[in-house]
Amino acid sequence: MSGHELLTKESTHTITVIIPTFNRRVQLQKAIESVLQERRVPVLVHVFDNASTDETEAYVCSLMAQDPRVRYLRRPENIGSTGNYQDALAHVSTAYFVPLADDDWLLPDFLHDAYQILEARAEVGAAVFVTEVRDAEGVLHGTYPSPLDQFRFGLLQPREHLTEWLLHGHYVWTSILWRQETLACLGAPYLCTGLPSDVDFQAQIFCEYPVYLRNQPGAVFFAHADQASRGFNVSHITSWHSVFARLDREIARKGLFSPEEYLSLRAIAEKRYKGAWSAPAGVSLPDREKVIAAQVAGFRLGDWKTAFSLIEGVKVQPRSVGREVFRLPLVGRMATASVAGTAADADELLDHVVGWMKQASEAIAQLEQDADRLEQAKDEQRVQLSAEIDRLEWQRNEVALELSICRRSEADALARADTSELQLLELAQKVQRWRSHPLVKMATKLGLRRFFR
Repeated sequence: MSGHELLTKESTHTITVIIPTFNRRVQLQKAIESVLQERRVPVLVHVFDNASTDETEAYVCSLMAQDPRVRYLRRPENIGSTGNYQDALAHVSTAYFVPLADDDWLLPDFLHDAYQILEARAEVGAAVFVTEVRDAEGVLHGTYPSPLDQFRFGLLQPREHLTEWLLHGHYVWTSILWRQETLACLGAPYLCTGLPSDVDFQAQIFCEYPVYLRNQPGAVFFAHADQASRGFNVSHITSWHSVFARLDREIARKGLFSPEEYLSLRAIAEKRYKGAWSAPAGVSLPDREKVIAAQVAGFRLGDWKTAFSLIEGVKVQPRSVGREVFRLPLVGRMATASVAGTAADADELLDHVVGWMKQASEAIAQLEQDADRLEQAKDEQRVQLSAEIDRLEWQRNEVALELSICRRSEADALARADTSELQLLELAQKVQRWRSHPLVKMATKLGLRRFFR
């Protein structure tokens, strides 16, 4: 069966693979060929050229002449990567679609097997396959999702699926076959949160539709230095706030989790993505943008470390007169925070509050250091006191021993004195008996007593 016959046989159930591209003629060829090799199910390849200046147009046009499954749209000017993806998604009119980056490629059997899943299960919004991450040498660096041994595969309802999605992270949408009607829950423009829009795209659809996870590689994510995903930094922090704010609203609207369950999962997701929004920007941001980013980092994402680093050295200058006065509490014994200030509007008030919180955190950190130092000094004094107590206890024991010896000696002396006294008494009694003897008395009378002395 020819490509044209396969395309027209079941045109309402065709897969459109959209490939936004810009100046990647060589990589684009591998991406397109990975799609066109599939001839068991109806597929279309629609290339959206973002005003490339290389040989992209000539290559795709020649391919169109050979294969009716190829479509091409060239833009008169570059509208940016996100804009190109937005318009590409808006052009999807077939039952199923796959967004394929021009430097990635699909693996054999993915389109066929994913197609069978969605054809057999009308309620499923997406068939999610594993994405392999490989470098230019083909070395496998990991997978999305990951870790595979902690995921449940098969048919998953929104609540159970989102639990694991929030715990472990989003997927590369290249290895996901999406049902076209899922776009309705997003609404055009389908990518409205800047660079992390693919995360938002998945979050919104997964809140609405069951999915089918297959533990089978479906595509390859080519890891290299020129990827757009490597460009995340602190300048995109408001986009990440939008992703979470939209997810918050959808979770609450659907009632998928209790507040306690969701906040716990959300905190895990925030921690995972923190590195993307806290990386230093490639260029210096204006002070006003730093303050706005600090507000988002602290109040919206709870990342006060990043918030305080953003306003380091930034002084909010008054922008008007006749403003309302507000007061902030003093923090720390040095009372370094401002007692009062003025603000023209809510935004400026937040500026002051962020600055005050930074001062407050520094005051608290200083107090904690002082407390640690005092605690250490107390521990040292406790050790010294314990040693002195031990020394005095030893001395007390020594004195008690000497006293015990003295008391024994005294008792012995008393006992000897008592014995001597008894002996003297006995001797006196003997002398008295001797003097009262008749012979002694007679001798005394005869004047012979001197012989007995």
